[in-house]
Amino acid sequence: MSRIQGGSRSLTSDWVAALRALYSEAPHDLAIIDDPAAVRLLSPALRWTVRGAAAVPFGVRALHRVLGTASFGLSYGVPLRTAAIDEAVRRSVDAGTRQVMVLGAGLDARAWRMPELAECVVFELDHPSTQAYKRERVAELDPLCREVRHCAIDFEHQTLGGVLGDAGFDASRPSMWIWEGVTMYLTPEAVDATLTAIAELSAPGSRLAVTYLPHDYAVPWLQRAGEIGARVIGEHLRARHEPAKLRGRLEDHGFELESDTWAGEWATGRWSEQERARLRVWERLAVARRL
Repeated sequence: MSRIQGGSRSLTSDWVAALRALYSEAPHDLAIIDDPAAVRLLSPALRWTVRGAAAVPFGVRALHRVLGTASFGLSYGVPLRTAAIDEAVRRSVDAGTRQVMVLGAGLDARAWRMPELAECVVFELDHPSTQAYKRERVAELDPLCREVRHCAIDFEHQTLGGVLGDAGFDASRPSMWIWEGVTMYLTPEAVDATLTAIAELSAPGSRLAVTYLPHDYAVPWLQRAGEIGARVIGEHLRARHEPAKLRGRLEDHGFELESDTWAGEWATGRWSEQERARLRVWERLAVARRL
């Protein structure tokens, strides 16, 4: 089985956790998710920023608009995609799934905020240094899932199957795979290698929720700005995918596409039409079922 590539904790993880925390404090018309654990995972500076915004009238609303303008709408999509994946997880759990894998878990807090996971074992896979930081931050929190299994993985030398097998993963049972905000930082070859690994470990009925960057996610100058911004926070945008071709890749690995959506659809029922008009197609979310 091919190895999965990745790295240690970067500013990306902090940025995503800060947005989750911010929108947990948002007024009802902007609220997206309820993630009380997110603020515990933040650095002191980011924690102060979120709590400071929440402490003053219109603070969160103002920060929402400032960040959205500065990021050309990217900051809106990040927490919305988390909420959309949460819905996919709930549907999978309702169908009987009891194993949830979070690939490149970063500062994801689903195990500590989703009561729907009460009967599930959550396997968090990430670089050892990232997991050490996170485990220190959540040491005093009780998970809402049945159990969290931290699977530290050296992506350069270990395989997904080997690490999960050592953690007691049962490949004969359906699983829910979460691959959020990662594929754009991997080469196309690494993406295919990961899909192969997931397929080999997925029993029929398993589901995969994967976000990806489409080729036409922005006009050329904005794409260039996005690439520069990614480098500033220590990342490199390496892979973009046409929706039709991604669907073909999933089918080649034994998955049937159930949905392929973007932020405008994730915001339906959450935000007003005026707020949805500010959204851009930065990422898409594909949810697929193993045949």
